[in-house]
Amino acid sequence: MKWDTSENVAGNARRVLPKLAQNYFQAGRKAHGKRSPKALHRFRIATKRFRYALELFRPVYGPSLDRRLKAVRKLQDVLGKISDQQTILTLLADDTEMCDKIQRALRRKSRDFRKQWQIFDSDDELKKWKVYLARGPRSGPARRSKSRS
Repeated sequence: MKWDTSENVAGNARRVLPKLAQNYFQAGRKAHGKRSPKALHRFRIATKRFRYALELFRPVYGPSLDRRLKAVRKLQDVLGKISDQQTILTLLADDTEMCDKIQRALRRKSRDFRKQWQIFDSDDELKKWKVYLARGPRSGPARRSKSRS
């Protein structure tokens, strides 16, 4: 997705971000189906990139983007905890008792991720994201209805 220098920031955002959202949802659906630590780690990185890209355009979309960013942050948080637990398992491989506890916590966090993803990717959410991002900011001041004289 290339930046078009002949367009302004809002025009580029409307053109580029819907495709970015589509790619993100595809990655999430793939990660949701696979449960390997590697797949979840790749999706965690994709989530960070998606969130950071959206945050760059907050001045363009305004506060209406905050609710959507909150949902992405929740996914990023649970994926980060899963990644941390995977790392701890590797570091403490010799401590069977601790590894059992971490494994249980990891299963809980993995269930949390699956639930959060199902909520995030429900009810045509991809379509809503794409419409929202393609619509972009309202151009110019809000229109007022004409008063009758």
